[in-house]
Amino acid sequence: MSGIETAVYAVLAFIFGSIIGSFLNVVILRTPKKESIITEPSHCFSCGHRLAWYDMFPIFSWIFLRGRCRYCKSKISPRYMIIEAATAVLYCLSFLSFRFIWDGNVWKLVFSAVLFPILIVLSAIDIDCFEIPYWCSISIAVLGAASFLLFPDEIVWYERLIAFGIVLVLFAIMVLIGGMGGGDLQLMCGAALLLGYKVFIALFIGILFGAVYGVIKKFRDKKVERVVSHTIKGIAEKWYQNQLDREIGFVMDGRDDVIVGSISEGNPDIEWEFLEEKVWKGLPDKAELSQTLREKIKDEREGGFRIYIKGDKVEKVKYSRRMVFGPFLSLGIAAAWLVGSFIMNWYTSLL
Repeated sequence: MSGIETAVYAVLAFIFGSIIGSFLNVVILRTPKKESIITEPSHCFSCGHRLAWYDMFPIFSWIFLRGRCRYCKSKISPRYMIIEAATAVLYCLSFLSFRFIWDGNVWKLVFSAVLFPILIVLSAIDIDCFEIPYWCSISIAVLGAASFLLFPDEIVWYERLIAFGIVLVLFAIMVLIGGMGGGDLQLMCGAALLLGYKVFIALFIGILFGAVYGVIKKFRDKKVERVVSHTIKGIAEKWYQNQLDREIGFVMDGRDDVIVGSISEGNPDIEWEFLEEKVWKGLPDKAELSQTLREKIKDEREGGFRIYIKGDKVEKVKYSRRMVFGPFLSLGIAAAWLVGSFIMNWYTSLL
C-alpha cells in the first residue's frame, strides 16, 4: 500500500469514526434515561424542533452553527463535537496501527471498531452518572474471551488469566478501601482478559493521568468543598443541639459516631444504616436532618460527606466531590490496545 493510499484510507477511517461518534452521542444521552436509541428522532432539547440530516453532520455542523441550534439559537454543548472528533481520531489511529503495527491483522481492526465506542460511551456515562454501565464491562470481557481464539499466539491464555487474577485482587482491595468503584473493577477485569499483561500499561497510564487530574481537581474544588462543609456543619450543629435539648437522642459522653451522607444530582441524602445506634442514648430525629440538608444544600456535582460527632458536639464535617476514574482507565486501555506491544518491546530492549 502506497503512502497516498494509506492517507486516503486514514481519512476515510476518520470520516467513518465521526459518523459512529455522532451515533454514540445518542447512546450516551438516552441510555441512562432508558430511552430508545432507534425509534425517537433527534431533536433540539431546548425548542424540540426535529433536526434535519444537515444539522447533524459530524463535527462540522457544530462548527458551522457556532455551537448553537439552527432554529432557536440555544447553545449546544461542545461535548457532542468532542465525542465525534475523539471517535474519528481513534478510528484513524486504529487504521494506522493496522497498517504499521498489527501487520495487517483484520481482526485487530474489527476489535478496535467495537472496543473504542464502548470505551467512549462508558467514559461519558461515568462522567454524567458516576456509574459505568454493566453491559460495557461485559462487552469488553466478551472481546477478551474472543481474543483467546483469534489471537492465541500473541498472549497465551494463562498469561491473560494471571493478569485477570492480579487485577481482580488489586481492584477488590481498592474498592474495599473506597479508592475505586465496583464499575472500575469490572472494567479492568474485562480489560485484563483482552490485553493480558498489557493491562498493566493501561493501569499505569490511567492512574498517572487520573492522579494528575485529581491534584488539579482538588485545588479547583477546594473552595467549594470548604463552603459546603461549613454549611453542612452549621446545619448539623443546630440539628444536634435540638437532639440534646429534646433529649431525643445524642451520643454518650466519651463516645463518638460518624453520620455518613452523599450528594447526588444536587440532593443530599443521609445513609442512616451506617449509624452506630449503640453509642446513642436514643434514636435521633433522622427526618429533620435529612429534610434541612435537602433544603439548604445544592451542589450539582456528586459528592460525599461525613459529620463527626463526639459527646455533646459536632466536632467537624468533611465534604469532598467525587472523582471518576472510568475515563482515565479507558484512556489507558485504548493506549495499551493500540501500542501496548510496541511499548513492551521498547521497554524490554532497554533491559
